[in-house]
Amino acid sequence: MKNFTFIIILFLVIVVSACGSEPYSFDTAMENGDVVDLHGNVKNAERLEAFYQNSLTKTEDKIRITRFTIEGDPIFYDLVFNGAEVQFKYDNSKDKHGTTNIRTASCKTLTLNTVENGKEYELQGCYGKNKELGDGFKFEVRN
Repeated sequence: MKNFTFIIILFLVIVVSACGSEPYSFDTAMENGDVVDLHGNVKNAERLEAFYQNSLTKTEDKIRITRFTIEGDPIFYDLVFNGAEVQFKYDNSKDKHGTTNIRTASCKTLTLNTVENGKEYELQGCYGKNKELGDGFKFEVRN
């Protein structure tokens, strides 16, 4: 009975470990409705535009922008608008080639600027410990 219990526990550990290590792929990001940046090729950009419009009308909203590295690892940019300001989270914990770095910042506004090849979304008025993180966030959507 001890051996049987040990085998069941070992099996459960392996199954749980395998589920937790599943990569976050391009397809997964698309299925989840992320705004996806694959080396400058942006998908679901309309979702970012809707988030921006919701921030103008003070409507709560949240989005995830997923940028993929050259190696194919995701880096997450989570934006949550609470009706007054944008909470910004940078998370590269799934990047196998970098040092895990999860940081957050609070920002007063998300702005939209017209640039030569399209639109650029930018966080402004960031504050707190990681204010430079938010103030440095820009996301370009090309035409």
